[in-house]
Amino acid sequence: MELPVVAVGSTVIAEDRWHDQLWAAVPQRVVSSSSDELISYVPTGAVATRASSRGLPGTAELSRDERKLLALRSRQARVVETREGPDKLFFYRADRWSRINLGWDHTTGAFLGWYVNFEYPARPTATGVHTMDLVLDIWVNPDRTWEWKDRSDYLEVLRDGTLDPGIDGELRTETARVLQEISDRSGPFAEQWLTFRPDEHWACPTLPPSFAWGGAGWSLPAGPRLDPST
Repeated sequence: MELPVVAVGSTVIAEDRWHDQLWAAVPQRVVSSSSDELISYVPTGAVATRASSRGLPGTAELSRDERKLLALRSRQARVVETREGPDKLFFYRADRWSRINLGWDHTTGAFLGWYVNFEYPARPTATGVHTMDLVLDIWVNPDRTWEWKDRSDYLEVLRDGTLDPGIDGELRTETARVLQEISDRSGPFAEQWLTFRPDEHWACPTLPPSFAWGGAGWSLPAGPRLDPST
């Protein structure tokens, strides 16, 4: 499916949707846009909203990853505000089962590496794109060595049916494509992106009211907000 074509410098909203319910909303500044590829930027400090089981009964002793899996399984969660970081460049590519993130330290500008977030292929919306995280990730160091992230959690949610086991074949194919790109230093792993810097005139992107905390786009109850002084 083709991606939306939008003006460079404009704001798009990247949504996660779980069982047709809004699950995350992140404002992003458009770096490049075509029907095949959307590249966007999120600076440290941008405020996003996400579904979270944090603070719900029985979650006090759970780790962040355990709370995430509990929310996916139960669909019991609240809307929380989160602050983005580090500075990130996102690559969405048509019909691909991953989003590639590049990260930089906000204070030093040092390149931190790549994060391969396996997810459903992005679909266009009136305000940007929507997809859904599929638990499995790969971390790629600046020297392009890599390691799995959350693989045991991914296998668990396949076994218990939280995720459709049929996606595993798609993710195996996607993994092979990503690892080839890492080896070839192509696509998001090309050298040219390591020195990316955003337009100095870009303001920090913000969520429209419907996606913000307490907004009409959310059907989940409201949870904790950020301290505005931080």
